This record gives sequence, structure tokens and C-alpha cells, in this order.
Amino acid sequence: MKIGIIGLGLIGGSLAKSIKQAYPDTFIVAANRSADSVEKALAEGTVDLGLQDITDGFAGCDIIFLCAPVKTNISFLEKLKAYLEPETILTDVGSVKSGIHEAVERILPETVFIGGHPMAGKEKVRYDNASAQLLKDAYYYLTPSKTAKEHHVLKLEVLVRGIGANPVIVEPSLHDFIVAAISHVPHMAAYSLVKLVKDEDTPEEYMRISAAGGFKDITRVASSDPTMWQQICLENRENITDLMRKYIKELENVTALIEKGDSEALFEIFDTSKKYRDSIIG
Repeated sequence: MKIGIIGLGLIGGSLAKSIKQAYPDTFIVAANRSADSVEKALAEGTVDLGLQDITDGFAGCDIIFLCAPVKTNISFLEKLKAYLEPETILTDVGSVKSGIHEAVERILPETVFIGGHPMAGKEKVRYDNASAQLLKDAYYYLTPSKTAKEHHVLKLEVLVRGIGANPVIVEPSLHDFIVAAISHVPHMAAYSLVKLVKDEDTPEEYMRISAAGGFKDITRVASSDPTMWQQICLENRENITDLMRKYIKELENVTALIEKGDSEALFEIFDTSKKYRDSIIG
């Protein structure tokens, strides 16, 4: 196979490493604005051809992965037009699917497009943090477009399983609702909690210097890339705002129970949530 990867950050770099590890004979061409990441990937043998722009090096690819932020991925579509063949599968790894599906349908209506989103990551996003193990055992959402036939989807599924991930096929709109609940709203909660503590901290910054396990665990994702999350909020605003309002109601409910000193209702919430959270760990 010949695989193209545009964007050698955390996910793009991890994809390249895991594909090269699982399929060592695969020829990987990668493009990244930063020459440093390209040079490192070439030196490690992760990619076979490294570029800083989309050129004819991407011609003849079996699969091309778009691995930049959502709006940036969309901006690459025009450039890719000249290098996509009838059977080339175009996919992405963005956290929101509806927008790019609409853009591909508008700009590249004949292209075989299958949206993708590996449910894995770290708060550090550069190639230096990429790992062949990052996607192992992760759920990997696939959202086929109308142009993707059964054999196209199967081809991408096989690749995803080959790198150790678990493919799940859903509609783009359902994907966006799911990730709003399990990823996007938790990030908003983390950012908001960090801001609250920053704003309420003492002049001596006792809150900051004494923040321990619980606070660090629940706010870890607030160290994520601000630009990426700005784009995600704008691309998935309807789902995020709908679920944020429901989350705020849950917080208001707990607040009222604490104010009333309703021990039984509080215990019921904590116990139910613990059991559900424990089932996720399992």
C-alpha cells in the first residue's frame, strides 16, 4: 500500500508509526508545515517521503489521512483534487464529522470519503509525543459517506484493526453527539474548573501549589491545544451547548441537594454514578 498522512502531530505521527509497525512494507508519504517533525519522522524510518506541502508525492495513494484540526483539514481539500484517484480513500481523524462531510460533498463530490476519529490522545500534541501504541485498543469511529462502497469501508476497517484499534461505524451526526458527551463537554468542564480555581485562588496561590491528584486528574485535558478546542467548539456547537445546558442542570440539582442537606438523594447520585463509572473502567 501507499499511505498519505497530512499533519504529523500526535495523531498523525502515531498513525504513521503504528501503520509502519503493523505493515512495514507500506510506503508512507507525509506532509507537515514544521520541517522538524518531517525530519524526525524520516530519520526514524516512520515515513518514506517527507514533505512540507501537498504535492504530487501524494499521487497514487491507496488511503490519505487528514490529521490536522478540522478547519485546516477542510482547507486541504482543493489542493488534494489533482492527486486523488477513483479508488483513493480519503479519511480524516477530526473530532467533529458533520462539517468535513459537508465540505467533501461540496468540493470533492466524487471522492471516496470515510470520516474517521480514533478515540485516543494526550494533552501534548506534537510529533515528539506520538507513539505506535497510542491507538492500540482504542475505539476508532468510521463515518462512511455515500460514495464509500462496502469494499472501501472494509479496506479501512482492516487497516484499523491491523494497527490494534477497534472500528465502530456510525452516521456523522450520531458521532458528533456521542463525542460531545464523552469528550467535548468534559473538556469544557475541565477548562471552566481551572478558570474557577485560578480566579478564586489566594494571593499566595495556595490552590495552585497544593492542587493534588483529584484536581489534576479531572483537569488534565485542560492542557490540550487551545486552537484545536476553539475549532471543535465552533464545529460542534449545537451538540455541545445542548449537553452543557443539561450538565449545568445536573450541577444545579446537586447544589440544591447540598444546600438542603439531603443525604439520601446525594448518596443515590454518588452511588449510581460510581457504578456507571466503574463499568466504564471494566
